[in-house]
Amino acid sequence: MRYVEIPVPEAYELQNAGGLVLVCTRGPDGRYDLAPAAWCCPLDYSPVSKLILVLDTGHRTYADLSDSGEFAVALPTKAQVDLVKRTGSMSGHDRDKFAELAIPAFSARVVDARIPEGVAGWLECRLSRIVVEGTSGVVMGEVLRAEAVPDAWKHRVHYVREGLWFAPGDGL
Repeated sequence: MRYVEIPVPEAYELQNAGGLVLVCTRGPDGRYDLAPAAWCCPLDYSPVSKLILVLDTGHRTYADLSDSGEFAVALPTKAQVDLVKRTGSMSGHDRDKFAELAIPAFSARVVDARIPEGVAGWLECRLSRIVVEGTSGVVMGEVLRAEAVPDAWKHRVHYVREGLWFAPGDGL
């Protein structure tokens, strides 16, 4: 094998192949929000599933889940890449993404969040802990309920970096 040096600022790409998620929240003003997050992974599975998200502390979804203590993590499909790009390109601080983008959605079952229709599945979570490092919040949550289509992993979309997306089995 021939190895090449990876520039340190790009080293995260070697680990950034997990499925992208949409973090769904409700703010204290009653407005629902959602934002894509590429850094989400399992934390534990016994006695309950737990997960970790890394979010920018300046984003509305971070403020919402910090205030409410709950959130949902939706699993977008490759057919929803445009939705992911559009929700990630606007701030929820001053805009209602669900209304402005006319996102069809339904209510989560346990937490107060809206889930976009067509996702491969979702996890409803209670906030366990946040560790702040610079402008990043490492958010730990306990899964309260989860629903998904059969073989949900086959339908998920993955984000590596700008312009580089893939889906299991076929790439984008």
